[in-house]
Amino acid sequence: MLTSILLTLLFNNVLFFIENKRGLKIPRNMVYGWGIIAMVLTGILMYSIHLSVSILSILITGVVGTIINLVVQENLELQKVYTKSLLIIFLFFFSSFFQIIPIQIFQIDLDHASLLTESYLSLFSQIVLIFIILAMYWKELREELHIFSKDKMKNMDTGFKYWFLGFIVMMISNLLIAFLLPKAIAGNEETVQEIIKASPWISLISTGILAPFIEEIVFRKAFRNMIPNDTLFILISGTIFGGLHVVLSLSSFYDLAYLIPYCSLGIAFGFIYAKTKTVFTSFIMHAFHNFALTLLSIASTLVILC
Repeated sequence: MLTSILLTLLFNNVLFFIENKRGLKIPRNMVYGWGIIAMVLTGILMYSIHLSVSILSILITGVVGTIINLVVQENLELQKVYTKSLLIIFLFFFSSFFQIIPIQIFQIDLDHASLLTESYLSLFSQIVLIFIILAMYWKELREELHIFSKDKMKNMDTGFKYWFLGFIVMMISNLLIAFLLPKAIAGNEETVQEIIKASPWISLISTGILAPFIEEIVFRKAFRNMIPNDTLFILISGTIFGGLHVVLSLSSFYDLAYLIPYCSLGIAFGFIYAKTKTVFTSFIMHAFHNFALTLLSIASTLVILC
């Protein structure tokens, strides 16, 4: 379903991208027509590569994508960043395809690959994605680094305040879930713990530094560029950020309760970016959070082994 949504949005954006590059004004009727073509192209592509096709998700995304294109056409500032943001979000969700490079070079058998090998593959895809991010956002990142450096103490004070509030909500909600819903399982957390045990120091780099940088660019910067309104940006980016950590490892209805702790942090990071206007503040707090928890997990594992 996620694949069909992203592909439909990308195809839907092609006409707008051409208009943006050539300075053309596309008639509304053509935008509507292209919306239908985008849905058909998505269905054909997914069928040709043997992926399951969700007709409902294609239809909904086609309609939503067409509406977005019509709105974006009327906003010159949004036009400049919309395509780039959509592309970086797409690359994030399909960054695992970068792993094909080392898999082919080293003839890795994925069916018998260890967690350590999978960790190296994940690290490789993260590094490739970071290079792409830097190439696409180099100028903007330099500007936001300047904003951060100009008033470090104030930015960090704001960052710590909102992170701490999000962290408190996360801890309280986790305790309540454990007490009231013992059947609920944080599948994402279990997966992370298994990877940490298999490759602790790679996890420290991957989970503690690289993942926060990538996620802040995707869920904060890219989403912010597409959603100018503060409230909508914070709620949408935070909810999607938290939702993905839960939905992708969902095993039962009870697991949805973990949307609260994960979304609370996502919303906190959204507040940080909206208030400080620089992604480096939210990145530092996100990296601090992940790095500390990963280090704590490594330490507890070493104690158990001893």
